[in-house]
Amino acid sequence: MVVLLMLTSAAWAQAPTAPLPPPRPDRPEMPEPEPGSDGPPSTEVPAEKTADENSAHGACLERLSKLGLRFEKRPPVQEGRCSIENPVLLSSLSNGIEVAPASLMACPVAESLARWMSEVVAPEAERQFQSAPTKVLIGTSYQCRDQRNGAKLSEHALGNGVDIMGFEFAKRSPLTIAAQSENSPEATFQSAIQKAACPIFNTVLGPGSDAAHGDHLHLDLRERKGDYRICQ
Repeated sequence: MVVLLMLTSAAWAQAPTAPLPPPRPDRPEMPEPEPGSDGPPSTEVPAEKTADENSAHGACLERLSKLGLRFEKRPPVQEGRCSIENPVLLSSLSNGIEVAPASLMACPVAESLARWMSEVVAPEAERQFQSAPTKVLIGTSYQCRDQRNGAKLSEHALGNGVDIMGFEFAKRSPLTIAAQSENSPEATFQSAIQKAACPIFNTVLGPGSDAAHGDHLHLDLRERKGDYRICQ
């Protein structure tokens, strides 16, 4: 009897431990956290880009103020596919030049328009007309639409373009963008401001480019590969 008990105890001692069941397929194991982290990988979207964009927008608004522009900061525009991330309602430029009517556009367009008016339009008006511009006449700024050919979204739909219809001056009659009399001061003025807009804007279209732009100057900041620009 003693021998039987001893053999039974030895058999229990030598029995292998029963294997654990495999994990259930509907409860996968959580991945191990990366070294140095306090838990599983985060699913939050990084905020660096938003912070950078906000900083750039704020800097642009500050530059508009320093240039003496009169404008209203507006909330971002979202209208279907059309949008403006940093819109302003611009009502006047440096030296009190009125923007008529007050126009909604992206902040960088307002800044470029102010630069063009002060560096190009005003000096050329003094040369040709001996008169300062007092008003810039806007046809279209922000407008939710496709390009005229329907190929893609217009730059106007992003607040990224503006159409100039003409100017008013302190000491002479207004000038409307159109085909001007050859060799006239008006033709010289219009040609000069159209050509000199190219280093400031990425697209410049006007009289002579096509029939659709025969009565205005289209200026926009569309970005293209290799800093390619269209100036016609």
